[in-house]
Amino acid sequence: MLENQLSRYGAISRNIPNLAPGAKVFLVSDSDDTTVGPLNIGNEFPVDKDGVTRVYTTIQAASNAASASRGDVVVPLPGYDHTLARADSWTTAGIHIIGIGEGENRPTIRFGAVTDAVNVGANYVHIENLRFVADADSVTLGLDLDTGFGGAHIENCVFDWDSNAQNFVTMLRNGQDNAVIENNQFRAEDTAGTQIGVLLRAGIYPTVKNNFFYGQFDSVGSAAATAAGAIVSDTTGAAMSGVNISDNTIVSSDTAAALLINIDAALTHRGTVRGNKLATYDTATADTAQVSFGTLLPLDNTMITGDSDVQQSVVGKRLMRGVLDSG
Repeated sequence: MLENQLSRYGAISRNIPNLAPGAKVFLVSDSDDTTVGPLNIGNEFPVDKDGVTRVYTTIQAASNAASASRGDVVVPLPGYDHTLARADSWTTAGIHIIGIGEGENRPTIRFGAVTDAVNVGANYVHIENLRFVADADSVTLGLDLDTGFGGAHIENCVFDWDSNAQNFVTMLRNGQDNAVIENNQFRAEDTAGTQIGVLLRAGIYPTVKNNFFYGQFDSVGSAAATAAGAIVSDTTGAAMSGVNISDNTIVSSDTAAALLINIDAALTHRGTVRGNKLATYDTATADTAQVSFGTLLPLDNTMITGDSDVQQSVVGKRLMRGVLDSG
């Protein structure tokens, strides 16, 4: 930031790691928040010396105000809660969108209609600590990392549902090269469920690691041709290379027809599925029907099912049982 470190802008910049020297920080808060609403924040953070407004009521507006490839940062504030009522399109390259807040007080984006969505159509967009909530039945798509771009980084976000029978069909879809999806939580309802947690559509070197998935991932509420599962490849997408699906924890609460990792073999993908922990309460479906790695190579994945307390090492379509926890 160009402002003195003792100014309001300078003070807040000190709390943002790796901030580029010439970057601007944009704040986002609710229009109806009487404690830290835009009028209050606007008084503390007025238009800067370049004539640029720094306080907005939507992430879309703040993103539009940012400059591409300068390292600008959009900061939604604690308690921010916004219902889309549209498809947002975040198209400023190289911006960071970093929410402040913990748990349900972290900045929240609600999807109140099946057509609501957030599309990321730019290179090198970093999104951190936001909460994406399905507020309608069968919201088609939550966060879409559009094809034709690369370098998206999605971390420490929560994909959630508000109440019974409100769910995403697909929580996150990636079509970008070099995308990293890490340390997020994907929460599907126990009964109505979500069809897909993460859908890998295309791209080279996509990484899905250290995420936590919980709930039912099945075909409820959708007639889409793509298969269901917590992590799925798109049957209508393109062959991927350098795929890294590692160290995720997937817990399926589905007691019948549970689907965990589902990589279609129709396209020749290259990469590994490594070190994932798979747990399913399904007591009916064959274990081998709950995981499919396609042409990706599995390594050191473990699985436990609802009809056994014996961990299983998963190697392709073959399960090697080991009495690791038979108490």
